[in-house]
Amino acid sequence: MTSLKVFSIAFGSNNGTLPNQGWCELKHTEELDFTVNNFEGALPSCLGNMTSLRWLSFSGNYFMGNIASHSIWRRLTSLEYLDIADNQFDVPLSFSQFSNQTKLISLDVGYNTIITDTEFQNWIPNFQLEFFGIGECISLHKFPSFLHYQYDLRILVIYANQLAGNFPTWLLENNTRLAAIYGDDNAFNGPFKLPLNRHLHLETIDVSNNKLNGYIPANMSLAFPKLTFLNMSKNNLEGPIPSKFCGIHLEFLDLSVNILSGGVPSDLAIGSPQLFYLRLSNNKLKGKIFSEEVRPHILSFLYLNDNNFEGPLPSNIFLRSLIVLDASRNNFTGEIPRWIMDNTRLLQLDLSKNLLEGLIPVEICNLKSIYVLAISENKLSGFIPSCVSSLPLEHIHLEKNQLGGELGHVLFNLSFLITLDLGYNNFTGNIPHTIGSLNSLNYLLLRNNQLEGQIPTQICMLNDLSIVDLSFNKLYGPLLPCLSNLTQAKKDAHLRMAYYATTSRDSWLAFLGWIRWKRHYYDRHGLITTSFLMDVETQVQFSTKRNSYTYKRSILEYMSGIDLSSNRLTGEIPVELGNMSNIHALNLSQNHLIGRIPYTFSNLQEIESLDLSYNRLNGSIPVDLLELNSLAVFSVAYNNLSGAVPDFKAQFGTFNKSSYEGNPFLCGYPLDNKCGMSPKLSNGDEESSELEDIQCFYIGFVVSYGAILLGLAAALCFNRHWRRAWFRMIEALMFYCYYFVLDNIVTPIKSRWCRNVG
Repeated sequence: MTSLKVFSIAFGSNNGTLPNQGWCELKHTEELDFTVNNFEGALPSCLGNMTSLRWLSFSGNYFMGNIASHSIWRRLTSLEYLDIADNQFDVPLSFSQFSNQTKLISLDVGYNTIITDTEFQNWIPNFQLEFFGIGECISLHKFPSFLHYQYDLRILVIYANQLAGNFPTWLLENNTRLAAIYGDDNAFNGPFKLPLNRHLHLETIDVSNNKLNGYIPANMSLAFPKLTFLNMSKNNLEGPIPSKFCGIHLEFLDLSVNILSGGVPSDLAIGSPQLFYLRLSNNKLKGKIFSEEVRPHILSFLYLNDNNFEGPLPSNIFLRSLIVLDASRNNFTGEIPRWIMDNTRLLQLDLSKNLLEGLIPVEICNLKSIYVLAISENKLSGFIPSCVSSLPLEHIHLEKNQLGGELGHVLFNLSFLITLDLGYNNFTGNIPHTIGSLNSLNYLLLRNNQLEGQIPTQICMLNDLSIVDLSFNKLYGPLLPCLSNLTQAKKDAHLRMAYYATTSRDSWLAFLGWIRWKRHYYDRHGLITTSFLMDVETQVQFSTKRNSYTYKRSILEYMSGIDLSSNRLTGEIPVELGNMSNIHALNLSQNHLIGRIPYTFSNLQEIESLDLSYNRLNGSIPVDLLELNSLAVFSVAYNNLSGAVPDFKAQFGTFNKSSYEGNPFLCGYPLDNKCGMSPKLSNGDEESSELEDIQCFYIGFVVSYGAILLGLAAALCFNRHWRRAWFRMIEALMFYCYYFVLDNIVTPIKSRWCRNVG
């Protein structure tokens, strides 16, 4: 047992302190691997007995403590590879605790906390590292001083720290065999300066997401003749892209999110024949992409979005090798070229937010591998080709165009579809029953069209739906109780998006350069595919809280909502809708709904926006709605509700009278009507109401009196017996009245007058 050379509990599911399974007695062990477990506490002191160790890894655990306090380092003099990254260690900035490791060539302390120790700041190490990793460490503001004495570095990982000042060109000059430097996500500023001499071994440079400014060095291909990977994105670089600044070996170039201007050099693809990834997004570039004679046949990933390119889409942009093309948010005009049919490998096509017009060419159906089709916010017209339903599409974004026709031929056989956004077009007809076949659909957006008919019951078969927007159409009929099944999708239904959403550092080129020097990833490189380069970002625009928001990434995963507003829906709100405990937004406003607000709405514990305004709802507002602690926007305005509004407390203490206006029989603060009193009117309203009442009385009196006279006259005209009886009655009444007045008024007055005279 003591002669065992390799001992490993790597990539396990252990937890607690590191168990003593006899491994402390393995004094002749050369490799010890406890990578990616849940071990915690301090490092065991018995490690110091394993004096033959050459390879030691504790990365991906919860070990803690100051590593300088461990005496084990003084005894492990044979160490060549040490990986303690991703723990909770305190690592002294001097690294003097490794002064006895004369054979050390690979050291990774990333994802720990760096602490300052002043006693050994200027010590000269006895080792020469080939790999050094100190990425994403807390409180790392400056370089360890021992790096000034390193001259044999091949891979340097310093990303995601708080390093500032000029980019450390001295590291390139000191380490002439350096092959890769990862300095992204820091605070380096000033211009990017090249070393004084040619660097014959450097292949990878990542300085993205810093504060570098100035121009891109024009002679970079001379300084780094073997450069294959260059990422200078997310800086403040300006000016034009230099001509011939890239070498013939360049395969990956990312200059996105800068302030670059001018055109794309015509020799960019010619001078770099191996270039297969080019990202120029989010700059101020204009003109043509490539000159007509340039045909970069290897280019597979091309990102031109968020620039000022204009004119028709050039023919040489549609390459047979292309896998991803993003030319969105530019000023491209004309039609979508029909030679798009040549791109049989294309997986993602994004031409959104341009000035493209005409029809969607039927040749798009030759893209047999495409899973993202985004041509939103253009001027496209006509119909969607029916053959689209035969493509393996996962995301369709055609919103804000002038497309029309019915949807029956589109919503068919797209079993992989996750996003369908056809809003703001002119689609007509019913929502087809075939929508029930879209088993994977998460986001359905058909807002602002001319759709009519009832909401099909088949929509309730889509168990993964989390956002539904059918607003501003002509839909009628009752609300479906089965809508309560929607927005209950499990969170793992969205995990497929995380597969594509990666950062630039995760490209396989950079990753492969790294793992060559980290042996515990030795068996993982086979998993690295071009999928790491696909950063499609599923995003959905949805209206809630009286505003329109764009949801993407992790926020989109947890967003759920239903918007059926501005239709012609009738009937009562089903009480089953109160079962949507995960829903964040529900908008049923501007319909013809009647009945009461369901008491079950108090179960909508996650809801943030509830809009029931402009309907014909009656009854009182359920007092249990006070339990909705997440509610930020609430409106029942312009209904026929009555009774007291919910108490002005909790979330309802944030709603003003606009949430309740248009309901004259509601009372209570913040309304002006106090409960127990009739609805209060303003002075102008009182005068107007009194005048209207008087007018109504006179009109009613005249109309009633006239109706009686006309009815009586008609009866007397058509029946002579009634007529004779009527006149006899009138004669009798006259006779009776005459003698009544004579006996009760005239005779007494005459007698009293005679007595007074006599």
